[in-house]
Amino acid sequence: MHDGIFFEKAGIPAAVFATTEFSNAARAQAKALGLPDFEVILVEHPIQPLTAEEVHGRADAVFAQLLTKLTGGSSLGLRAAG
Repeated sequence: MHDGIFFEKAGIPAAVFATTEFSNAARAQAKALGLPDFEVILVEHPIQPLTAEEVHGRADAVFAQLLTKLTGGSSLGLRAAG
């Protein structure tokens, strides 16, 4: 969170990933770091027990969000992967 917000404040697009379990913590940190509307890319929780193929599937599910975020997308709101 710290790095992502540091870069966003400097005008450099940044992406931060978290699992859905940590969405509230991500919101709290973004607010505490002065950018309450910073968008965190959320993936379904948990990740640890997944196979490599399942992790790739979760990554594929949020890839479009990553591209949007890094190529001029807004930093507003927290969105869960669909």
